[in-house]
Amino acid sequence: MPTVESWTQKGLPKEVLMRIIEENYQRTVGPNVPSLKRYEAFSSTVYGKLMPSLAQEMINITRLKEDSLFVDLGSGVGNVVVQASLQTGCRSYGIELMHHPARVATDMAEQMKIRCRMWGVVVGDMELEEGDMLKSRRVDELISQADVVLVDNKVFEESLNEALRPKFLDLKEGAVVISLCPFVSCINARLTKRNVDDISAIFDVEERPYHSGSVSWGNNGGTYYLHRVDREGYAKIKERFESLHGNSVRSSRSRR
Repeated sequence: MPTVESWTQKGLPKEVLMRIIEENYQRTVGPNVPSLKRYEAFSSTVYGKLMPSLAQEMINITRLKEDSLFVDLGSGVGNVVVQASLQTGCRSYGIELMHHPARVATDMAEQMKIRCRMWGVVVGDMELEEGDMLKSRRVDELISQADVVLVDNKVFEESLNEALRPKFLDLKEGAVVISLCPFVSCINARLTKRNVDDISAIFDVEERPYHSGSVSWGNNGGTYYLHRVDREGYAKIKERFESLHGNSVRSSRSRR
């Protein structure tokens, strides 16, 4: 069995990670579940969460580490925010519009600090805000520093998804946006006449499956998306695209 001292170098064993997460969840969120489920159906404020196993996979895939910044837009009760900081030691930030989940999230972060002291483990800095992600000055400050941005937008209205897209222009090269619905109109054809000047064209997108039991809102599996900022690759592809497109236009004119 690994010693507590070895966890600093090798990371928390999965069973310890999940035990701390479960203890914290039951203490802070468990008593509030009935009231958290009182939401407006079919709206962007529906309560739902990613299960720890899926969050762990996302955190591993994006290679979050101690000096990374994790941002969760629509963080709900803050479960992924605290897991990211516990799992990797990274700095994390979450913003939630609805008062009750945001209040529970603040409690969850405070209780996580207490629990980590009890276990003798380190957790990264956690910051939770109650507010509108589209209007928050803190979001605007942090988005350019973020290494990973999570947007659990499964039930977001399209107008909200569209309003979020311009914020991604401030992301640094290599930053990753994780979402449950894609921000790119066509996954398999990155650049077309239709989207050559679209904001989302800066993303290189990977589609990944999640399995049954990975989310709280259903028993079936599904898909999530990794959008990696690749402006350099986009610039090269756009240059080739415009060169070919220009040649096509010139050829068409010469036949007239």
